[in-house]
Amino acid sequence: MESHLRDAFTSLKGKINAAYVGKWVFIGSLVGIIAGVGAIVLYNLINVFGFLILTDITGITLPRTYGLTSYVLSLTMFQRLLIPVSTVLGGLLSGFIVYRFAPEAEGHGTDAAIDAFHNKEGRIRRRVPVVKTVASAITIGSGGSAGREGPTAQIAAGFGSFVADAFGMDDHDRRIAMAAGIGAGIGSIFLAPLGGAILSTEVLYRKDFEVEALIPSIIASFVGYLIFGFTLGYRNSLFLIPVGGITGFHSPESLPLYLLLGLVAGLVGRFYVIFFYGIQRLFASMKRISKYLRPAIGGLIVGIIAIFLPEVLGLGYGWVQLIFYGELAFPFWMFFVLVIAKIVATSFTISSGGSGGVFAPGMVIGAFLGAGIYLLFSPYFPTVNVIDLTIVGMISFFGSVSRAPISIIIMGTEMTGGYLLFFPLMLTTLVAYFVCGDKYSIYSKQVDNRAASPAHAQEYEKPVLDAVNVLSAVNTDYPFVSPETNLLEAVSKIRETKTKTVVVQKDGRLIGLLSIDDIDMNKDLSKIKTWEVLNPNPPRVTTAANVHQVFDLLSKSPIGKVVVTDPEGKVVGTCGLFEIADAYNREIRKIKHGKQLETNPDQPK
Repeated sequence: MESHLRDAFTSLKGKINAAYVGKWVFIGSLVGIIAGVGAIVLYNLINVFGFLILTDITGITLPRTYGLTSYVLSLTMFQRLLIPVSTVLGGLLSGFIVYRFAPEAEGHGTDAAIDAFHNKEGRIRRRVPVVKTVASAITIGSGGSAGREGPTAQIAAGFGSFVADAFGMDDHDRRIAMAAGIGAGIGSIFLAPLGGAILSTEVLYRKDFEVEALIPSIIASFVGYLIFGFTLGYRNSLFLIPVGGITGFHSPESLPLYLLLGLVAGLVGRFYVIFFYGIQRLFASMKRISKYLRPAIGGLIVGIIAIFLPEVLGLGYGWVQLIFYGELAFPFWMFFVLVIAKIVATSFTISSGGSGGVFAPGMVIGAFLGAGIYLLFSPYFPTVNVIDLTIVGMISFFGSVSRAPISIIIMGTEMTGGYLLFFPLMLTTLVAYFVCGDKYSIYSKQVDNRAASPAHAQEYEKPVLDAVNVLSAVNTDYPFVSPETNLLEAVSKIRETKTKTVVVQKDGRLIGLLSIDDIDMNKDLSKIKTWEVLNPNPPRVTTAANVHQVFDLLSKSPIGKVVVTDPEGKVVGTCGLFEIADAYNREIRKIKHGKQLETNPDQPK
């Protein structure tokens, strides 16, 4: 029975890997299912730990997004003083779980997935998704300033890696499956399936796309969104936008305000990245303090900030929803204070080793920034409202620090349920993107482009064929005739060997090359000598040539064969595209084997 199951699974693997469409529809769907289920589990666990830790300790219930039209936060000083207890406890629990079971689950999940794509052949340990789910739910539920999108991305990416291994896929396909997981995780829990799918191809690089991952990511993101929405209810977007709340772009008079917002978002984005990784270096330098305790220290700092500014706690999406309904009536300067406070709280939550994403905090920081800019300049720009500036601020800020402007702009349209703000989103996000600069990305594991990625190193290194000598590809069992042979015999030799050409040589020295195309079959072939019609100057190389040089000659000649001689002119053999392909594949296998030995020196040679 067991052998039958094994044989059936082996047969299934072969069928799945045999066709591109079938493979990625199947694998993408599996990854999407886990992304959707993982998003549901994380979503509910955050609520559970939020009640068990933050609410039970402090009595605080943070505002949520959908359906929220009003909210009043009324806290006694005693309740406020209990906030650090909740955040420290969350840091302690999260730190223990992460560093005891899967240290790579610390920090923000998307960056870990990006690192696995570039530097670990798409491999993510099986336990990481489980550890990431629990640790992130505790961190966010206890009040830590972190997001749920990054953890969901790492959960789905980890399953993509597992599925690729289970179905015997190579390193390339494992990376694609893992990238599809990133898109499915973010697309499902952010309720933006198209933006999530495109993000998975864009977020891997600062200035490039992983195009091959697009179709698998669209499939996975669609399935993930389908499952997440089916369980929790389909909604138009993550936020509930009041009817008629978006003014949209209908006047060039508002352009200076959007340009200003883009400029400020880019500059604040720089500060955010610098501060975030500065805090990370600070905690890394604390050698005498156990890693288990560092997230608790970060939680303490967040808790102290939250005593005075509870708006920095948790995801923060609920506060953005209140802005949309005009229920967060702060003066403009207060929003700028919240921008700095949220940056500090996020940096201490995640850079200390806490588990959570940077997606939600980045969006909330941008929202606070947009609302503050609106309140400061609204008297001069009556054609826009606070919802417009808040949404554009969210998208432009995170689009700049994530170095993924295209996908984030698309998410902005999915989030608002339309294209009313499409032009301001494009303008402001691109301005912020260029002002922030290539050096400043919240995802430190991004590389500039495909050429800089170890995943594509072989494609951009010195051509493999340059390193292969022609002797490694030469066919020494080649057909040949003498120049005195008549064409009838020569044609018989050509047909016998199932080729189009035959070498003409005398005493081992090259005389020329005879092609079937050069022979007039209407003549009496028995009376014509080979030397009369041969090509005396066929494409040829010496044994010192490399296979790349042979390939160049073949690309310029219709003959399809190059003659290889020694320095003295004696024929060694011939080389065609078949021999080059065979030599190339052997060399690639050698390179891969060498890299495996370098990675695992104990592997037998």
